[in-house]
Amino acid sequence: MKYTKEILADKKAKLTVEMTAEEWNEALQKAYEKTKGKYRVQGFRNGKAPRKVIEKEYGDTVFYDEALNESFYNYYNEIIEKEKLEVVGDPKVNVEKIESNGVTFTITTALYPEVKLGAYTGLEVEKEVVKVSAAEVNGAIKDMQEKSARMVKVDREAKNGDTVIIDFVGKKDGVAFDGGTGKGYELKLGSGTFIPGFEDQLVGAKAGEDRNVNVTFPAEYPAEDLAGKPCVFEVKVHEVREKVLPELDDKFAQNVSEFDTLEEYKKSVKEQLTKQKQQKADSEAEEKLLQMITDNATVDIPQAMVEEQADEFIHQFAHRLEHQGLNLDDYLKYMNTTYEDLRNSRMEDAKKTAKTRVVLDAILKKENITLEKEEVEKELEKHANLNGVSVEEFKKTVHDHVITDIANNIVINKLLDFLRKNNKV
Repeated sequence: MKYTKEILADKKAKLTVEMTAEEWNEALQKAYEKTKGKYRVQGFRNGKAPRKVIEKEYGDTVFYDEALNESFYNYYNEIIEKEKLEVVGDPKVNVEKIESNGVTFTITTALYPEVKLGAYTGLEVEKEVVKVSAAEVNGAIKDMQEKSARMVKVDREAKNGDTVIIDFVGKKDGVAFDGGTGKGYELKLGSGTFIPGFEDQLVGAKAGEDRNVNVTFPAEYPAEDLAGKPCVFEVKVHEVREKVLPELDDKFAQNVSEFDTLEEYKKSVKEQLTKQKQQKADSEAEEKLLQMITDNATVDIPQAMVEEQADEFIHQFAHRLEHQGLNLDDYLKYMNTTYEDLRNSRMEDAKKTAKTRVVLDAILKKENITLEKEEVEKELEKHANLNGVSVEEFKKTVHDHVITDIANNIVINKLLDFLRKNNKV
């Protein structure tokens, strides 16, 4: 195999690979050995037909694709290792010649960009001064008070904000319709849970009362046979319940926290809110610093790298959807959009993220910030302890990319420590 290398003006490498007739025939033979079981030839058991017989039956080029594919990857990896090329994205292959006396193909691949670092030390970044007001503390305590509320059965007419326990049957033209029946349903009046007008007509109802609720379904209602149609719900009210908030006193503090007094609890809430705001302010200041360092650097990010980052964004988003019990296809339908539109919407962010990554990598190399094996083992031990297993068991139960992510996080944290020490917030 002979090859030539050409560095193109757009920061790409073009590799021209020439295979001899002997190398090409060897590749075809390997392709035959690998795929011969897929071809059925009369008179031969599956996978036993000679190569020439299969080529005669299916055509001379039957093994070309497999042979080219194998040759491309083998030679591509060999060349980039030999030439010490840092490549990004998927390479593009173009076959120039396929003849009995050999094959010639070209591989074009984007190169990892060169970075001209600007100032990344001695910078100043302003951080938001953290303050927590009494109103914020009271608001957080009010939220906890709401969560601790009890629903108490009352013997009076229902009002907005109350919860009624009801049975109901919906009828159109006197006939019950599918999906319009419920028993023991808890409905909070004023919540807007049911179609417009339904809840309003239960205000004033008492336990044991029967009411006919007259409504008209919205014109855009999904069920076509009900959309825009008047219907009657026969409703039986079983109970009326009101929400009773606990008193904001020492007993409340003891029930919702580890503290004995309301004042101690308030102080704890303020400390927690302050900590949250401080973390947010620190994170925002760090982002400003990284953006400043990125802006100070000069680098042309190849489109292949931007597209890789955009795909990673979509992958992460799809993973988050799965944790919520959804999938990407359903999300796209619900949002009336396409995969390509979603991907394109992230291109600008992908370009910024890719540039930041490249700039930080350049700083890592320049400052010789490296990763020690002991550091990885120590972090793996922490993860193993959290999972109640040994380090070796932990390694066996996780994918390789998890360990890679752990290692990458150690390096990034070392870099961030360096940047914090050498810049002023």
